[in-house]
Amino acid sequence: MKLKRAKETDTGLNVEFVNTETNRHIDLDHVITQINKGNPNYAGYITVTNPNGTTYVRSKPDGSHKNNIE
Repeated sequence: MKLKRAKETDTGLNVEFVNTETNRHIDLDHVITQINKGNPNYAGYITVTNPNGTTYVRSKPDGSHKNNIE
């Protein structure tokens, strides 16, 4: 699955994504839950928690810019 940013806050936090294969909109909490559950559809993504407690989603680091969240 490839995710694309659909909505972000004023601070730049991506809070809604769209699955580019199905055009389904997915909120941040759902994506975080699925990644943490190990859902294989989200295998290309990881969650990162900042020191302030904010958790966000990013592509797994692999040296390629082609599969980054746009």
